[in-house]
Amino acid sequence: MNYSECERNEMSAATNERVGYAYVPFQKLGRVYTPEKAMVQGTIFPELDICLGEYERGLYDGK
Repeated sequence: MNYSECERNEMSAATNERVGYAYVPFQKLGRVYTPEKAMVQGTIFPELDICLGEYERGLYDGK
């Protein structure tokens, strides 16, 4: 497959672009759910067990 010079420049430029950065704060290990409850809740960490509505409304304070 032959690419034109313009197509090659566009492809190389697209591979060098940064689309975003991730920020993942450190989390201290505190309480954890039992394996049975963690399977039901979908997380082992009670601090992360919030509903989407709470998160969207900004009610989640990380505690």
